[in-house]
Amino acid sequence: MTDRKSLDFGELDDFEPRPKAQPTNPRVPMEMKAVDRVAGFPSREALQEGQLNIKAPIDVLDRFKAMAKAERYKYGDFLEILMNSYERR
Repeated sequence: MTDRKSLDFGELDDFEPRPKAQPTNPRVPMEMKAVDRVAGFPSREALQEGQLNIKAPIDVLDRFKAMAKAERYKYGDFLEILMNSYERR
């Protein structure tokens, strides 16, 4: 059971790393970003999103969650609907 052989690190002296592969399309990244901006793919545009933490009584938060869930809205979308309704009055 003790027939283990130690590694011969001397055999690794011949090791040479592979040369780095050249990119198939050597465009400058800035050019690619400029093309992406005008290409018209809305799914690729970066979303401007943020996060808001609201401290409120649990019953108010539960009511908000229940209302959003009943109408099948995301919290942010539902908040926008409520704010628009508030501004109209």
